[in-house]
Amino acid sequence: MRPSIDIGVEIPTTARTWLESRLDRELELPVLPEAAARVVALCDDDDTDAHALESVLERDPSLTACVLKVANSSMYASTEPIVSLQHAVSRLGMATLQNLALTASLRMQVFSVPGHSALIRDIWEHCAITGVFAREIARKLRRNVEAAFLCGLVHDVGRPIVLQTALRLPRSHGTLHEEQIEWAMDTHHARVGARLVKAWRLPEWAAVAVEHHHDPDRAAPFEEEARVTRLADLLAHWALRPGSRPDEFPADDPVVAALNLYPDDLDALLELRERILLAAEAFQ
Repeated sequence: MRPSIDIGVEIPTTARTWLESRLDRELELPVLPEAAARVVALCDDDDTDAHALESVLERDPSLTACVLKVANSSMYASTEPIVSLQHAVSRLGMATLQNLALTASLRMQVFSVPGHSALIRDIWEHCAITGVFAREIARKLRRNVEAAFLCGLVHDVGRPIVLQTALRLPRSHGTLHEEQIEWAMDTHHARVGARLVKAWRLPEWAAVAVEHHHDPDRAAPFEEEARVTRLADLLAHWALRPGSRPDEFPADDPVVAALNLYPDDLDALLELRERILLAAEAFQ
């Protein structure tokens, strides 16, 4: 989960060719589960009523559990606990419910690689924290907080897909060691992640932000979405390093100036560290 690519890692030519062929032309992307797809479609329909949404959620226990867990988390909870789907739907709103359906689906369909549970857990934790940081950045910029959360949540969704593909490398091509697999994920995750976002019919700005979150200047016309995602990514990496101090955050990264954030704004985001780590636990 390094934020930069280690260009010193070598992968044998036959293994690299096989991997790139799989990722570019023969990759079978996970399918969005039917219930989640229905929730996403309903949330995109201006004429949807709450009862239709509740009806779909009720038929999927995992989605229901996810909705109620997050509704009662520190991100959304008030003094009154939410104990029913009806209450959750009215409290959270369509955009949040759409994100929760996607969250549950990602956990089941993408973030599951047998034998690599610790690595997958770390990647998912980073994604959840990035999503919550992205919400707070968008709040400061007075932008759509749930759109920012979505971009942050899915920005590294390509990593487990690349990992799954690398683990299927035929024995005739050799075996990739840990550093080589990490290099493959670093190199290909953004492009592969954007393909999944498109396959799940999520908004174009989300796909572009995912593909270019390491180089937001290439994300036209969605540079701002990509910049918010990149800054949230950097903040999440910083927040997850034990003992890291505010003065260790790379405040000179160009994305900070590009978003017109003042030093006080960045300081305020850094001060949210513990709160955001706690809030992100609801998605794990």
